[in-house]
Amino acid sequence: MSLRVAFLGLGAMGLPMARNLLCAGFPLTVWNRTPAKCDALRSEGASVAATPEEAARAADVVLVCVPSSAEVYDLLTRGDGILAGMEKGGTIVDCSTIAPTAAIEHERLCRERHVAMLEAPLSGGTAGAAAGTLTLMVAGDASVLERVRPVLSAVGKNIFYLGPPGAGQAVKLCNNLVFAAQIVAVAEAYALLLRAGIDARKATDVFLVSTADCTAVKGRVPVPGVQRAAPASNGWAPGFATEWMAKDLHLAEDFAKSLGVPVLQTALDHQMLRIAMQAGYAKMDLSVVGKMLQEWSAAATVDVSERPDGTV
Repeated sequence: MSLRVAFLGLGAMGLPMARNLLCAGFPLTVWNRTPAKCDALRSEGASVAATPEEAARAADVVLVCVPSSAEVYDLLTRGDGILAGMEKGGTIVDCSTIAPTAAIEHERLCRERHVAMLEAPLSGGTAGAAAGTLTLMVAGDASVLERVRPVLSAVGKNIFYLGPPGAGQAVKLCNNLVFAAQIVAVAEAYALLLRAGIDARKATDVFLVSTADCTAVKGRVPVPGVQRAAPASNGWAPGFATEWMAKDLHLAEDFAKSLGVPVLQTALDHQMLRIAMQAGYAKMDLSVVGKMLQEWSAAATVDVSERPDGTV
């Protein structure tokens, strides 16, 4: 018998993930804080629950995808929340990106109610969510993962088991701090190239076969027209919004502080993203920091008549 699935949180990632579960044939119940977001899936065959408790009662596996630790905790523990409706032996899979310490605490709360909980933060952005090719960074009880693997396989292509509670969130935060560093470095590089009058397409061709090659160069060159599918060529539509990455870097800094690890580059990247948010780019793809730097460069007045060493 097919596992009954509920999905809570139909945002930019959650909606296409839920749709993939429905397409895979799982009996699906959905809930969202804004009920109107459930309408499309209702018309495609999903049941719509009035509360998280109602959704949990209709499911063997509940997937959660919301923005913050506080929202996950609220969904779990509120009077009409998941744990109020989940039967003993059920499984909750939290696909949110939250603090590792919060993930550990949530798993403990569920275990005390005889409900299994896995964390499975995601990588792959909205395109990966739509295509069902996400990477899932799973932590918790390995035997539970095997029980729900068919469900997770409907939303992700790469499923990694990483260890005890908290491990998945730790890997996700480290993954994102690396990606953020790429984005900021690429933003600076292209601002410099354009200011120097270099053809961005030709430079990209070089980078793709040189040591500069990375995820940000492959798909997020911050110059409109260089890459057809890049956010820069599509109105900066978010595959991963600036505000989402800023939130994750805040979590990464807190995690590093708790372990006594200095993360100076991450702090600088976080500051760059916060500036971009203040400039009105919070909802746009995080590669928009390249646009911001190019705007700063265009506004700058540079005297190139004399070099710093006094030569002309």
